Amino acid sequence: MAIEVHLEKRIINNNVVRETDAKGHRDYLVVTALAAMFLFGLFAYGWQHYQWIQYGYRIEEAQKRVQRLAEISRQLRLERASLSSPERIDSIARKQLGMVVPAPGQLVTFSADAPLTIPSPRPALPEVPQQAEVQPQPAALAARR
Repeated sequence: MAIEVHLEKRIINNNVVRETDAKGHRDYLVVTALAAMFLFGLFAYGWQHYQWIQYGYRIEEAQKRVQRLAEISRQLRLERASLSSPERIDSIARKQLGMVVPAPGQLVTFSADAPLTIPSPRPALPEVPQQAEVQPQPAALAARR
């Protein structure tokens, strides 16, 4: 029978001072700087790509707005043309506002080279009482002339 004896020696390293490794420290700084530059480039590329996409969305939205405004402009031009038609204005003036065609002498036209004088009013024609009509119609006015 063999007997084994193990002696345990306690080593206390409290007093041991490690030397700094200057080359290892310099390598660590170089690798850290390279990694930081790579990450900065990666973030710059990502930001640039994000901005490019955002500007694309803005351009598309502006183009849609231009198309929408062009359609509204076209509709408004059509509405203006229909509202300013002389036939429509004449019918509204006669039917809704009760206007009539001016009698001779009521209409005064000025030209750019005419003197600034107002013609004297003509004597009024004796009015003939009309039984059925409240307002003279254009045919009746043409007959009076």
